[in-house]
Amino acid sequence: MGKLTLSDWSDVAEIAGTAAVIFTLVFVGLEVRQNTRAVESSAAQAVHENFASWYASVQSDPELFEISIRAMQDYSSVSELEKGQFIAMFMAFSSHTQNAFYKWEEGSLSPELWRGWEQVSMNFYGTPGGREFWKERGYMFGEAYRSYVQTEILQAKPNPKAKPWGAFEIEER
Repeated sequence: MGKLTLSDWSDVAEIAGTAAVIFTLVFVGLEVRQNTRAVESSAAQAVHENFASWYASVQSDPELFEISIRAMQDYSSVSELEKGQFIAMFMAFSSHTQNAFYKWEEGSLSPELWRGWEQVSMNFYGTPGGREFWKERGYMFGEAYRSYVQTEILQAKPNPKAKPWGAFEIEER
């Protein structure tokens, strides 16, 4: 092998540059994949924390818990004040559910995790009080979520094991 010419050095530099570009693209691809996993994990954690906080706040107030059970069974049986408490409680639940829905729809919440929250939604919205709540307040939510609740959640046959709050069975519509 003789002396390398300027053209030879140019070829070596081009090969090295190409290798560097390929290495960089592989590295960027791995970083994007890792970042995607982190985003999905963060979304799942946020959804679960929202629901856990909501559950804890409702169950820690025995009066609100009792009102929510009565209102879900018979919306007309609660006083105006109790209805206001129920609506506030159910708005929080619905907001968390809508958030989970959009995270699932955009792909940052796994379908498996969404299905669990979807079942909880079916349990709550499927009650007489849940249906009345949605009839009165559903207009306040995003269009895609409203459509999903109306065509999927409210139309679904209740799971035979469904018991909102573990307190009562949902009657089939």
